[in-house]
Order: sequence, then structure tokens, then C-alpha cells
Amino acid sequence: MLWLLSNLSRASGLSVFYISTEGPLYTSLLSRYEFPENALFTEVYDINNLLQAVFKIYGFRRGVKAVAIDSINNFYRVEVLQVEGINKILNTILALLTDMVVNYSVTCVLTAQVSQSDEDVKVSGFQLLKYWYEVLIKLERLGSGVRRMTVEYPKDVVLSMDYVISDRGIEWVGND
Repeated sequence: MLWLLSNLSRASGLSVFYISTEGPLYTSLLSRYEFPENALFTEVYDINNLLQAVFKIYGFRRGVKAVAIDSINNFYRVEVLQVEGINKILNTILALLTDMVVNYSVTCVLTAQVSQSDEDVKVSGFQLLKYWYEVLIKLERLGSGVRRMTVEYPKDVVLSMDYVISDRGIEWVGND
């Protein structure tokens, strides 16, 4: 995600935004990439902070090339039973991001947390996410450094690719 933002910001000259709901862990990775001054990074610590951050970005939407949020549903998963109107808040966030994608050609990349049981892996807020976004992709670790990217939605798209992450970036494996 950071690699993509770095490339988009340098190529376009427009602003890119990275919002972390996971704290400042991403900061240790920033030195791997070249970010110009138009790249902005922030952490948010609850769903209302996330909404405020997206509203601020929306105000700059004409000069924005990309928005990345890691992870969009972190607070939804945790606060769903505690925060009144949380569905409305998450829908508002997703509507603002979708408007920027559709009407201002902003690239939007969102990660989402999952919960796993013995039978299934579920994305928290999946129904809301699938309403707003055309493609949902699942990333999983297979072992020995190999990961898999699979299109989860729409169901009629059958695509799965394996890759490794090295110091040269993403390398696709076994996908001839």
C-alpha cells in the first residue's frame, strides 16, 4: 500500500493520504519509499476521528490522487455494539471515499480486518463494504513467505494469485 502511494504521489504531483487505524507501526516502513511533501500520514483512534479525517481529505478532493486506509473496519469491528449510529458513520465514510473515486478519479485502497472461526473467515462489516466497492480482495499468508490474493467479491470473478514480498517488492509466483 505504501509503495503504491509513493508511486502515485511522485507520478501525479498530487497529494496522497495514508490513514492508519492500527497506530504508528507503518512509520518504520516509510524510509523504504520516496515520498514527496504532498504525502500526508496520520493515525486515528476511533470511528469519529476516522470520519473527521475523511471529511478533511474530502475538502481537498480536487488535489488528491490517492487515499489509503489501514484498516477501514478496525473501529467498526470493535465498536459495533458500543457506538450508536456506527453503520451510518461507516456508510458516510465509504460514501465520501466513493464520491472521490467516481467524480474526482481518486485512487482508494482500503484494508479490512477479519475474524476467523474453524469454519470460516469473515470480514467485519462485509455487507457495507460490498455495497460501496465493486471489488473486494482477500490477502492471506500460505507459509514459507508465500501469500495469496483472491477476489472475494464479485463472486463471478474467479482470480487467485500467489506472491512473495521481497526487498525488490512484490514477486508473483506460480501464476504462469
